[in-house]
Amino acid sequence: MKVAAVRAVKRLTAAAADRGPQLSYLVGRLNRALRRRLTELLRPYDLSIAQYTTLSVLSTRGQLSNAQLASRAFMSPQAMNEVVQGLETRKLIARQPSASHGRIVELLLTERGIEAKKSCDAGVAKLEKAMLAELTSAEAESLRMALIACAQALE
Repeated sequence: MKVAAVRAVKRLTAAAADRGPQLSYLVGRLNRALRRRLTELLRPYDLSIAQYTTLSVLSTRGQLSNAQLASRAFMSPQAMNEVVQGLETRKLIARQPSASHGRIVELLLTERGIEAKKSCDAGVAKLEKAMLAELTSAEAESLRMALIACAQALE
């Protein structure tokens, strides 16, 4: 019985080796590479990835509360508070009372924040283009849709 179990494990191990690395490993590897390159790209603008993400989310979604922004930027509200304070100090974002709820304060991009984001966008687009250089347009779009589906399945 032991011999059969050892053979089964060897077959499974060989099959996994033939298939290549696990998908979760590949996604993690890509994440690390992207984070490293984004950090380098954003350094001249004195922005962190979290700050750039925050500017991007506000640019796309408009005015949001700290809690909404934290959720959309994949951060805790406490971590988002620190990011917001840094961006607010640099006058890249501003706070204003919500029109629909008196106790909620919404965050929005300032003109300076819009310009900072635009300055970074060209470099980010160039990085994405380099990352997708070996894929056709259809493959890149399939990848985009697959990543969205995978993220939604785990959220």
